[in-house]
Amino acid sequence: MNLLYNAKDAIKNLDEKWIRIQVEFVNDKVLFRITDSGKGIPNEIAKKIMQPFFTTKETGSGTGLGLSVSLGIAKSHSGTLVLNEDSPNTEFILTLPQKQNQI
Repeated sequence: MNLLYNAKDAIKNLDEKWIRIQVEFVNDKVLFRITDSGKGIPNEIAKKIMQPFFTTKETGSGTGLGLSVSLGIAKSHSGTLVLNEDSPNTEFILTLPQKQNQI
């Protein structure tokens, strides 16, 4: 949910507003791609974006914990959360292991 809230906040002042969610199954992993119409995150900010208490939002609008908590949750499930720096838009990729049904 945090990735969607961040995307919504990031595009609120853009002329072109969209958010895309894609799910892919790759080998034993599930990839969730959350992409918005933003034009990416500058490198100097991208380096810090997952750090606790780092925020680009105005005072009172964010705690700077959303992405670091999301990363922690992903890791606790043996997954990853990364910013796709190769995307022309702003895109985060959450990767989780695919659980096999057991009978």
